[in-house]
Amino acid sequence: MQVTRAMTAYPQIKQRLLQRRKDLLARYHDEIARASEELDSREAEPVDNASELWDARVLSRLSNADAHALAQVVEALHRLEDGAYGLCVQCGEEIESARLDAVAEAATCFDCAVTAERAVALAR
Repeated sequence: MQVTRAMTAYPQIKQRLLQRRKDLLARYHDEIARASEELDSREAEPVDNASELWDARVLSRLSNADAHALAQVVEALHRLEDGAYGLCVQCGEEIESARLDAVAEAATCFDCAVTAERAVALAR
C-alpha cells in the first residue's frame, strides 16, 4: 500500500472532514427542530400527513449542492478509514497536497478533476 502525506496526517484530516459534515448538517438543524415542533402539536389523525410534509420540507431544504457535498465528505471518511485517502479514485496517483488542503474531501487529482469537468461541459 502506498502511504501518502495525507494518510500520515490522519487525525487532522479526519477532524476536518468530521467538522465539515457537522457544518453541513447544522444548516438543517433549525428546520428539523421547527418541523418536529409542528408534528408534536398536531392531532393524531393528521400526523401522517404532517410527517410526509416534514419529510418533504427537510429534503427540499437539503439542496442538491449540500447533499452532494455531504456525500463527498462521507466518502472521504470511508477512504480515510480504508487507507485509500489521498489517492485519486480515477488514476490511483497521489492527490496533490495543496488540493487536499483546499478541499479535504477531494477524491480526484487535479488532472482527473479537470478531465471530468471538461466531459461534463461537453455533454451540455
